Amino acid sequence: MQMRWACLMAVCLVGVSGCQPGCGAKPVQVSNKHVAANNLSTRISFVDVAKESGLVISCPLQARPMRVLEAFGCGCAAFDGDNDGWQDVLLVTNPRPVLFRNSGTGKFQDVSATSGFATAAADLFGCAIGDYDGDGLLDVLFTGFHRLALYKNLGDLHFQMVTEQAGLDPHNHGKWASSAGFMDLDGDQDLDLVIVNFVEFGPHVKQYCELQGGVLAGCIPRHYVAEKGEIWKNTGQGRFELQSPENGMGDTNGVGLVLAFNDINHDGRMDIYVGNDGTPAEMLLNQGNMKFENVGSISGLAYDGRGVPAAAMGADWADFDRDGQLDLSVSNFQDLGFLVFRNLNDNQFLDSSIPTGLTTLTKNRLGFGTKWVDFDNDAWVDLFFTNGHVYDNAQEAVGPDVQFRQPVSLLQNRRGEAFVDLTPQMGQDVRRPMMGRGSATADFNNDGQIDLLGVDFEGPLMLLQNRSDAGHHWITLDLRAAVPNVFAYGAVLTAKAGDQTWVGLVSPASSYLSSSDPRVHWGLGEASQLDELSIRWPNGKTQTLRDVSADQILRVNQEP
Repeated sequence: MQMRWACLMAVCLVGVSGCQPGCGAKPVQVSNKHVAANNLSTRISFVDVAKESGLVISCPLQARPMRVLEAFGCGCAAFDGDNDGWQDVLLVTNPRPVLFRNSGTGKFQDVSATSGFATAAADLFGCAIGDYDGDGLLDVLFTGFHRLALYKNLGDLHFQMVTEQAGLDPHNHGKWASSAGFMDLDGDQDLDLVIVNFVEFGPHVKQYCELQGGVLAGCIPRHYVAEKGEIWKNTGQGRFELQSPENGMGDTNGVGLVLAFNDINHDGRMDIYVGNDGTPAEMLLNQGNMKFENVGSISGLAYDGRGVPAAAMGADWADFDRDGQLDLSVSNFQDLGFLVFRNLNDNQFLDSSIPTGLTTLTKNRLGFGTKWVDFDNDAWVDLFFTNGHVYDNAQEAVGPDVQFRQPVSLLQNRRGEAFVDLTPQMGQDVRRPMMGRGSATADFNNDGQIDLLGVDFEGPLMLLQNRSDAGHHWITLDLRAAVPNVFAYGAVLTAKAGDQTWVGLVSPASSYLSSSDPRVHWGLGEASQLDELSIRWPNGKTQTLRDVSADQILRVNQEP
């Protein structure tokens, strides 16, 4: 099938009126044929186009047997680093990160040599994307084993290391940093920074543990001292200040792997979910003034429905049951099944993994990257997981039916009631076993269908181009707020069409060690327009648009 590489009209709205073309995009015709709901799975299709698109990079093999350090993996990012309207690709791999420019023609160009990332140290695993200095360019923070590296975006995909100038320690004070994310946490419009740390590890601690039959493998986290995360306040002067652990992170379990922001109590302050590896998860409720209360246990998010803490490698928020509240999905360890927490409102969540069938579909997987994405634009968000075991000798160490390399999971959402595994009906390129770790989602070709980026930590990068043919409507919202939070991190969007409601949040930090396209994408099903689109901007102001047409990438500028 010929690759469909198109760009749709991008529109800039100044207030509620006054439109102009954006991003140099050109309009194309979009098919809107409709099919019965029970036939939609046959219209969902993905093809791995990484090689033909120029994303030719393969992560090196790790030492055998793998310790926890080698099994950790790495992340990736989808972001528009040069503001040309096309999402570029960043892979955090050793010995240095690799950056690809999206040309907008269906091809990516490796620009690592001129990016500035050649100065980055080794042992980097994760990344976070955000405009920390408010200049309208997205900057990059790398995290890793005793490593932090902040790179300021100079424009045209050129970056300059500013770690120490920004008040951060390049060695992360000897801590193992996993995921990180930028978000305005105190309402001053500067993007603050949250860094999640893992465990104390080095030559002074146990390197291997014996499993069944005396097989050596990496040790599980409880063999090590837990490290807790950190919250850094942006001073507005290009620097960050570490906040006291007493303000929130001190009351956490540590062994953190992932974070995902959401305003769970709708008070205009962003809260923080922190997923830990085998210890109860945290839900840090923002009290204002950079202080947080851990309500993980009382919210229902600390444990699954059986009272067991998850090995929460990946996490992401979306409204999977269309009730106007953002729900949480979390990946998990082999044999435990992945999780979906239904938002009951009033800061309460219910593990709905068993009744939706998610537990059964994922028990034979060990999940990492976790993303909600509407595969076919039917208005019901689906689930994308990257999978792979942490034991390279899993069959010897665990059992003959446990695979080290595992395929991705593509799980279709059936109207918020059940999930169906679509992976078996995909081609071999999609079903290939991987040492799956990070993942990101973006509409890389601006055709209105979300594509999937997956990291194989011992193999080639995977780019699953969405070639679904369900014929549904969609809209992508690209927000611009006032300086310094130019990319409107933390903005909450609500839309209505008839009796249907959509909700969204601008927050690219999620998945595992990764960052996704910050634009908000909604599948609209048969709705050809939104009757009303309401945006609560990060500064608390609300802006409403009416009669918004579907099938476009819409740039919305905050009203003065």
